[in-house]
Amino acid sequence: MPAARPDLPPGPAIRRVAAVLALALAAGPALAQSPPPSPTELGRLEYEANCASCHGIGARGDGPMRPFLVRPPTDLTTLSRRHGGVFPRTLVAELIDGRGITEPGSHGTRDMPVWGRVYREQSEQQLKGTPLPREWSVRGRILALADYLQSLQQP
Repeated sequence: MPAARPDLPPGPAIRRVAAVLALALAAGPALAQSPPPSPTELGRLEYEANCASCHGIGARGDGPMRPFLVRPPTDLTTLSRRHGGVFPRTLVAELIDGRGITEPGSHGTRDMPVWGRVYREQSEQQLKGTPLPREWSVRGRILALADYLQSLQQP
């Protein structure tokens, strides 16, 4: 059996464990005492904490920071519609992560923070003293966020 590569998205079971771990560490004891939330629920929490200020609570690109941005944030509820009715999960995860994007593409310039870098820095502190791979936390948060965005898609 080949060794798991930390640079590739983990499978569904690992993804759920990583997402729960990442957000449980970030949320502290309150989350740890309740039943583990679904990846979509974890993604909602992540979205509200880091994305809603620009994209809006309903993900339509109408957040309170919109007037201060050079380019309006994307309406995240229409991603599937704009991709032939299929949610572009890999693309969404790559755009959120941002660490692998070296030049602008169809998304345009990199106006959005490079969340992969931010999450990695946070995981270094959250997982300090544990044997857990830091990248699991990063990927878990990104994939939980993608799960949530998929749940918001409008026909």
